[in-house]
Amino acid sequence: MNYSKNLRKAAMAKRVIILLCIATVLGFVVGGLSGYALKTHITAKDGRKGQIHINEQVDTKTLVYGAYDDRCFTEEVSLDWGAGDLDFKPLDCRMPEEEQEFVFYLCSGYNMDFNLVMALIEHESHFDPAAISKTNDYGYMQINIQNHEWLTETLGVTDYTDPYQNIRAGMFVLRKLFERYQDVELVLMAYNMGETGAGRLWDKGVFKTDYTQEILNIQQRFIEQLEGDENG
Repeated sequence: MNYSKNLRKAAMAKRVIILLCIATVLGFVVGGLSGYALKTHITAKDGRKGQIHINEQVDTKTLVYGAYDDRCFTEEVSLDWGAGDLDFKPLDCRMPEEEQEFVFYLCSGYNMDFNLVMALIEHESHFDPAAISKTNDYGYMQINIQNHEWLTETLGVTDYTDPYQNIRAGMFVLRKLFERYQDVELVLMAYNMGETGAGRLWDKGVFKTDYTQEILNIQQRFIEQLEGDENG
């Protein structure tokens, strides 16, 4: 009897130990998944293994500028729309209204802020579609020649000084950067100096530049202009 009781006690102790081990393992798994889900990070495209955490960089008062919808575009958004499909209001600027409307519709398709894209175009080219810089940046959105080949293969764009083709190419680049980084200032830094160049600054703890601030200031001016038109 004592031998039998000892066997039962040993078996029960063994079960308890097994259950405790299982509970511990589950705790680690759940905790690990929760921790991963709560992390907000960016990873640079060019083989950079380090991760830059940007939780502290996000201002709760900042507008959502785009690409928070978990979509990943491998090709261009559909261009099949009709005039008047969306509630478009043009800005008072040097870009023709028809081209502004084209930007507006692409912004809707790519989930990006119209005023932000227009601010970038003003800063990059002052709304000159024929602009070509000394560093071989072309058109409205100043698309560098190094990007022409893959954009031509992906989108079929052939003339980077054509307003509509340039807008298509530049906004596709912006959308892909938003998919990678989400934070607007990181996106603008990568657009301005390339992901490798921006990554060097991120490694030094620099997450905004004069370039990003100037574009955000223009964007705010455009927002106020449209709000003034509505109130007027």
